[in-house]
Amino acid sequence: MLTVTLAVWLCAALAYAEPLAVIVNKNNPNASLSTTTVAGMYRGETLHWPGGDRIKLVNREISADARKTFYLRVLNAKPDQVFYRQGTPIPVQSVIERSDDSVIRFVGTIEGAIGYVSLSRLRQIDDGLVKIMMIVEQP
Repeated sequence: MLTVTLAVWLCAALAYAEPLAVIVNKNNPNASLSTTTVAGMYRGETLHWPGGDRIKLVNREISADARKTFYLRVLNAKPDQVFYRQGTPIPVQSVIERSDDSVIRFVGTIEGAIGYVSLSRLRQIDDGLVKIMMIVEQP
């Protein structure tokens, strides 16, 4: 019964979710990122950008719809899943922001940062400080 309830909840959550934009600071030299690459970052498998800079992960709070969508579609995980750096008991650290606006401000200010936001909200407030690396579409 729990499995059925969870499946219905996930389907309902995805039915109303909109596309997400995975964003980085405008100075990031990468042109795009694959789902596998982004997942590796958030799972703690990749700690540095190709140029050597430390990756700074930005997440939303566990209850945020954006986090639920991102974790399901990109990480294939529940939004409260804890990931650990490979081969260690050290949890992957991320900055938690409470809104799309604050994610955009953080990523736009901090080189090496990566986050995810509602694509429609990003388009509303596009300030030129971030660039889109990937779009997370709905099924």
